[in-house]
Amino acid sequence: MTNNDDIFKIIDDITEHLKTLTKEQRIAWFKKNMYIEPLSFTKEIDGTLYVVRTLFKEDAKENIAEKIQRIVLKKE
Repeated sequence: MTNNDDIFKIIDDITEHLKTLTKEQRIAWFKKNMYIEPLSFTKEIDGTLYVVRTLFKEDAKENIAEKIQRIVLKKE
């Protein structure tokens, strides 16, 4: 398996697990598995250092937990 195949397998496994949960259990799962610190990724490719960081609007109407909750609990 390639790295992408590994990642896709993990995502598929998580998706299948989340399908078995109630909406409330999915919210609890997301809260438990959220990143506490800001996300930041650094990777060196061919001598060039790439840095990716997440930025969130200070004046956003909802935080990431509220956004996930809104999406997960969205009426189907």
